[in-house]
Amino acid sequence: MPRKADPSEDVALTCADGNAIRVSGVLTFASARHAIEAFRPYCQQQTIKPLLLDLAAVTRMDSAGLALLLQWKRMAHAAGQPLQFSALPEQARNLAVVFGVADLIDSSSTH
Repeated sequence: MPRKADPSEDVALTCADGNAIRVSGVLTFASARHAIEAFRPYCQQQTIKPLLLDLAAVTRMDSAGLALLLQWKRMAHAAGQPLQFSALPEQARNLAVVFGVADLIDSSSTH
């Protein structure tokens, strides 16, 4: 039986300024599909400045959220768009260490 949408499982991506994208809400299995689609338009903007995903307003994250960060990185790379993460939640850092992908989500460019 499909899960009903839970408003507490929402995620939003908004353009803060220039190439900065503010990510707010939760990064979980429930929000992943929406978050992938919400990020897609930002990959279309070909700029020489890296996209900066500001994660300071992320309230909760699980292992699917970590996978989402890696998917965003793949999407940006495939579009030839540099990408950086900012203000990674402690949950993201801890999960990345456990899964051995900490070097993939550090704050360096992914171009």
